[in-house]
Amino acid sequence: MVDAGFLVQELDARVGGGILAGALAFRIFLFLVPVAYVIFTVLGVVSRAMGHDPAQLAREAGITGVLASTVVKVADQSTWTLVTLVLGAVVTMFITAGGLLKALYVVHWLIWRVPRVKPAGLAPKLALIGLAVAGSAVGAAVNDVRTSSGVAGAVLAVLIITGLSFAGWWWVSWKLPHAPVSARALIPGALLMAVGADVPQLLTTYWIGNLAARKTNTYGAVGIALVVLLWVYILGRIMVGSAGLNAALYFRRENRAGQAGGLWACAIQPGVADMFGRLTSPVER
Repeated sequence: MVDAGFLVQELDARVGGGILAGALAFRIFLFLVPVAYVIFTVLGVVSRAMGHDPAQLAREAGITGVLASTVVKVADQSTWTLVTLVLGAVVTMFITAGGLLKALYVVHWLIWRVPRVKPAGLAPKLALIGLAVAGSAVGAAVNDVRTSSGVAGAVLAVLIITGLSFAGWWWVSWKLPHAPVSARALIPGALLMAVGADVPQLLTTYWIGNLAARKTNTYGAVGIALVVLLWVYILGRIMVGSAGLNAALYFRRENRAGQAGGLWACAIQPGVADMFGRLTSPVER
């Protein structure tokens, strides 16, 4: 485990994990803005019609709710303006979903060193948007459980978030570019995502959401944007670390089995091969 940990750290340093995480964070942020606007504009209209407080709903839906508390102002817009803005946000949502997918594919190309492929068709974008909508819905539902059941509800909320994060990222990792490995080989990265996702979610639930609600007049939209950017950077770092963990363990197994012809030495050791040059994939070797 210690040896594998050092190899993961070396691989992360060689691919520039922090820079890749920053690139992912920027695109996640651009994607979340129209997603939050569409979701909470529609929910805001419905909740007002039912006599509920849209602001309270936003505070209970995780990081997208925090973002929505700034970008969604349902009461200040006419019906036609809302319809126009929502349609524009839907188009923007699909554009930014495509940008985020490309960033995820590039990150996995660089980490796994596989032939370049691109997301094709509308299905990947719809899947990404569906995951974002489902994440907001789960965030609101989990917070309801947490607030209504005390300590037991908090524990149950953590278990739900952990399980869903594991299953969701395991499936996403399988769909993204990777070496020809079994689904079982992607479990370590999914576990890292499952555990890592609890930290930003708990921060949002117990601190960021309430802080944003109290400090909006003090810090304004800029303060909220900085909080969300920090949140998505942590998420991007976990995503990069997840892919790096799976790839490093795979390279290590290949090297130890003697099947890669010195792949690990060529891929990691300085001066042997340029990672961004003509280093072939494990399959080609």
